[in-house]
Amino acid sequence: MKFLSSTIVLALMVSAARADVSSCKNIVIKDLSVPASTTLDLTKVAKGATITFQGTTTFEYAEWAGPLILLTGTDLTVTGTGTLDGQGDLYWKKGTSITRPVFFRLKRVMSSTVKGFNIKNSPYRTFSILDSEDTTVSGLTLNSKAGDNVAKNTDGFDLSRNLRLTISGCTVYNQDDCLAMQSSNDTTFTGNTCSGGHGISIGSLGGDSVTESDIVSGLTVKNNKIIDSVNGIRIKTIAGKHGTVTGASYTGNSLTNVKNAIVIHSDYSKEKGGYTGDASSLVEITDVTVSGLTGTADNVYDILVNSNVVSGWTFSGITN
Repeated sequence: MKFLSSTIVLALMVSAARADVSSCKNIVIKDLSVPASTTLDLTKVAKGATITFQGTTTFEYAEWAGPLILLTGTDLTVTGTGTLDGQGDLYWKKGTSITRPVFFRLKRVMSSTVKGFNIKNSPYRTFSILDSEDTTVSGLTLNSKAGDNVAKNTDGFDLSRNLRLTISGCTVYNQDDCLAMQSSNDTTFTGNTCSGGHGISIGSLGGDSVTESDIVSGLTVKNNKIIDSVNGIRIKTIAGKHGTVTGASYTGNSLTNVKNAIVIHSDYSKEKGGYTGDASSLVEITDVTVSGLTGTADNVYDILVNSNVVSGWTFSGITN
């Protein structure tokens, strides 16, 4: 079966020929080949719909920004045992000079559940979750392990301007952040396994003024496993920029073969793509708790911050 345009979704359980799924309660997407430069558009699904992925859905190669899949809606259940294949190997070998598509974007998804299916070989960032509320993502496998030593920027979950999101029981094999918090309030990240990447991160964060896009408040990171990664937990803020990180709690997380257990830097430069040594960020980092961080890491602490904007940190039960 073919997905033929950015405005058509195959609804196999209802009718394979129907393009308008706005009244469909059950949508099955099975064994599709999505043409290049085309978004699998799931923005017009009915409230309360169930979307099920079966078989393997493949996205053809194109140098574009994507997303490959776009989801919007309320009271949705997105599930299945299927696999979504982004064919990342076609992009990875060309490096970062080409435009690569975001894989799966959730935008204005409310009171919904996303669970159970598999994503492999992401060309770029895997999940981009924006402006969503009261939604749970669970039991997914994000596997870009084939890109080890070549893939770049294959973030697991990038979050911006969300409220009360939970990500739990997912397994992420990638080469960048497992979780990247750009902004969001009351986020829970629990019981996940992160392997091969840059760990669980806040940032890079900071803007010319403090807006909702520059605030992380109420983050709970609990009982996760971080394996074969550059970092365990990390906060990085942009030199000279403003924002807020407050109420971040890290409890009962474990590390295996990690380079840096706890990384907090106020000197990140987007232009240079790294730390500068100039801890001039004006992003406030307050009320950070790390409790029960165990396992193996080459370095426990890598911290360089602007002391004028940090307070209320509590670290305990850290063993290596």
